Amino acid sequence: MKSKSITLLLPLLLMAAFFLIMPGAGGAAMWIGGQGGPNFVANGDVKAWSSYRTLGVNGRLIDVKTETAALGGITIGYDFVKDGFLGYNWPDWLKYFSFAIDLTYNNFSQGAQDVQAKGPRGVFPLRISRVDGHMLVLSFLFIAKYGFFPDPELPFGRLIPYVGVGPGVFFSVAETSSSFSGYPSSDSGEVGIVTEAGVRYMVLRNVSLDAAFRYRYVVPSYDVDYYSNYLGNFHVCGRIYAQQFNALFRVNYHF
Repeated sequence: MKSKSITLLLPLLLMAAFFLIMPGAGGAAMWIGGQGGPNFVANGDVKAWSSYRTLGVNGRLIDVKTETAALGGITIGYDFVKDGFLGYNWPDWLKYFSFAIDLTYNNFSQGAQDVQAKGPRGVFPLRISRVDGHMLVLSFLFIAKYGFFPDPELPFGRLIPYVGVGPGVFFSVAETSSSFSGYPSSDSGEVGIVTEAGVRYMVLRNVSLDAAFRYRYVVPSYDVDYYSNYLGNFHVCGRIYAQQFNALFRVNYHF
């Protein structure tokens, strides 16, 4: 997991360094920001394939709870304006659009809990062991925006509502304390969707603050050992349907 994080972070750092060391290259069209906030996860089912006969090959753990955790990361964006990157003469209507590359990291753990399990023999109660997890997400957001309250310093506007959508590459890992068959952890890499709606306030020409709501959806797959008071040790290959909701706060520097 650490090697994946470094591999994804390196291109972003190189991009940031490139634009920062080129005077005038961004033309106040680039920005880099730090962001953070809580990550809420809706209860979701785990579709499971298990050799254990009670759960069967088409079993399901119902309404599994994922813990709320802190989320943090960085973002690099570009505004399509005429005085932008290398002075490219974009069409005027493109000033209403931006593009951003975004990297976030958050805990993605499920505590020990009582759930309902569904298998060939029907629905039965099940207490499952804790699963510790982490998630790294690389997002590509296409953004539409509109500016209000323009002034000579900020002709586009000082208050900028926006919406963004795009794909996200979700890398995650699940780790369990139960390892009876040699599967204490499992990695997953999946493509999901990321959407965001927010508002940007330009404090200064080169400094802005964002407040946003983000929704992320992905279906990671894991291959791990579980323990339960009903089944004992059992091995599961499963998918969790993860809907994540973020309240994001961001500070940006424009150059």
